[in-house]
Amino acid sequence: MTSKNLMIALLLIIGTSIAWSQKYARNQFVVFSYTTDIDERVKKELSSYQHLINYQPQKKQTAVEAMLVHSFYQIFTKLLEDSLLIYFLPPESMGNKASYTDYGYPDVVIQKAIRLSDVKYFMKIELSIENSKYDEKGNRLTADVFLPVVNVSVSIYNKFGFNPIQTAEGQSVASSPIQVKESFLAGLNFVSPTVKASKNEETMRLLFERCALNALYSIKYRKIK
Repeated sequence: MTSKNLMIALLLIIGTSIAWSQKYARNQFVVFSYTTDIDERVKKELSSYQHLINYQPQKKQTAVEAMLVHSFYQIFTKLLEDSLLIYFLPPESMGNKASYTDYGYPDVVIQKAIRLSDVKYFMKIELSIENSKYDEKGNRLTADVFLPVVNVSVSIYNKFGFNPIQTAEGQSVASSPIQVKESFLAGLNFVSPTVKASKNEETMRLLFERCALNALYSIKYRKIK
């Protein structure tokens, strides 16, 4: 294949992929399940700075978890709304017949979600935040090293079927081990605005944003079933 033909083929693939993601434009979505798995090491590293988090935990909640859970949801859904031209209904939109997590997000099966909401598209979000045990070369890290990893898995359904029409994943890994200090929390929900990060500092918000962007890319360029 000549370089000219290869370029044409690539443009056709990109154009078709963009057309797939544009199918969602100007449609309502509801997140019917948003679950999180936060590593105990992550909680431990951040708990020393919970005095910076302006959040009053309710039963079964912690300020650190609330900060992480709400921050990623807001970052991710705002990015999708702006990039795909879609709109997310608020988490409580399915009413009191839905089950909710300790942090107020729906957690029901797709069959029930379809009965409770008349939107065109439904989304399931699974978030994990953990401490990597290995570096990028596969070498095991010592126990004192903190190298946070953020993973998100997304499944999109329509109102006609019980199988996802599209799946997507995103991941971000700290570029180097993190020595946690208060600025690592800069820009997250409920954190005092007086907490600032330096220009090139890697923060938890930056890891969330990179993970969200990778998932968005996966949605935009992965074929809809």
